[in-house]
Parts: sequence; structure tokens; C-alpha cells
Amino acid sequence: FKIHGTLTITSPNGTEKWNVGTSKLITWDRVGSIPNVKLEYSADNGTIFIPIIGSTGNTGAYSWTIPDAISAQALVRVTDVSDNTVTDTSNATFKIMATFNVTSPNGGEVWIVASSQNIAWTWNGSVNFAKIDYSTDGGSTYNLIVNSTANNGLYPWTVPDAVSGAVKIRVSDTNDADAYDESNANLRIRIQFALTSPNGGQKWSVGRNYNITWTNIGTIPNAKLEYSRDGFS
Repeated sequence: FKIHGTLTITSPNGTEKWNVGTSKLITWDRVGSIPNVKLEYSADNGTIFIPIIGSTGNTGAYSWTIPDAISAQALVRVTDVSDNTVTDTSNATFKIMATFNVTSPNGGEVWIVASSQNIAWTWNGSVNFAKIDYSTDGGSTYNLIVNSTANNGLYPWTVPDAVSGAVKIRVSDTNDADAYDESNANLRIRIQFALTSPNGGQKWSVGRNYNITWTNIGTIPNAKLEYSRDGFS
């Protein structure tokens, strides 16, 4: 009869969300004298396994750089190099996701209502389409900009009439809401004023009434009016 050791995967063991390009620890428990193990992963719930490393010391941990194999049906398997019957696979599937990084706006910008601004991002992983949203409350809730656009790292946005000092942008995989990044800090969407009168050259007499007039792009309930006799110096 046969006496052999045992191997038991502890991570990833189901429901983890690991991003392409990041480094994660595969861990396992072992019982018995097993000098070396091989590690494999599957992106199709175990139908096909792909080598991670053909032989590594049976230390119970291995640092794995997550490959570009986006899937919600991923598994990892550990096996005794000398005995293929001594093996274990993740108890349930985990997720391999794309990595996104919003680069603009990323905090501190001031964008004017109705102006055209570029939303920019980088990514790691094979994702064809991206979804873009914006928030006016620091990321508590989000509003849709575009549900699906080419994942090319750039999207021209006409800034909406959403005046706020707590705006963030979020870019995500159209097919996976868990794969996303948002601005690191708030930007500001600001109204645009144009003073039409007085606008230079007028001669107004003391004690008489004159209309101060202006136009604006963007909605705010109240405006403040001031005057200066020294050019606001």
C-alpha cells in the first residue's frame, strides 16, 4: 500500500479578487516529506491548467505575478512533483481582473462647466471596453458618463452642469464592475461667469442707478457682487 503526504491550498481558495500585474501569495498547508511541488492555474474552472512553476520548494508559499488571464472562473492547483496523485485545488473559483489607474483628473483640478476635458487612465490586462462615471459627493454615489467606450486610455468629456467641489472620476471594465479605479482626490467643477456691464470704458455718475449684468454657464442659486477702486490690487 502507499503512504503519502497531503497538500491543501489555503489561498486563493475562492472569492478572492486579484488584479493583473500585481504580486500575490499562493499559500498551502503540507503534511509529510514532500521536497518540491509544482503550481498551476486554470482560467476556466479547471478544464485546462496552465503551469505557474514546474518545481519549487515545498515552503507553503509562492509569490505569483498575476498573468493577463482575466476570468471569474480561476483556480490554483498545487501538486507533489514526484507524485501527481498528491494534489489539491482551490475549493472555489476566484477572480482575475484588469488593473486600472485614473491619471486625469486625479485631484486638485478645476474644470469649468461646458468645457472639454480629457479623462485619462492606464490599465493592465486585456480589456476592450471601459465604463466611465463621475461623482459629485466624493465618491459616495456615481453618475454615468459612458457605459462602453474603447479602452484606449483617453475620453474627451464635456463637463456637465454639476457644480461641486467634491468631484471624482471612476473608470472600470464594462464587463466587470469590480475592476476599477477612481480619482485619488477631489476635483472641482465650477460655473463660468462673463461680466457684460460694466466691462471697461464706462463712465458712471455718483448717486445714479446702473445695471450690473452678466451671463453664466452653469447653475448656482446665488451670486456675490463686489467692486474695487484699485483694480482689486
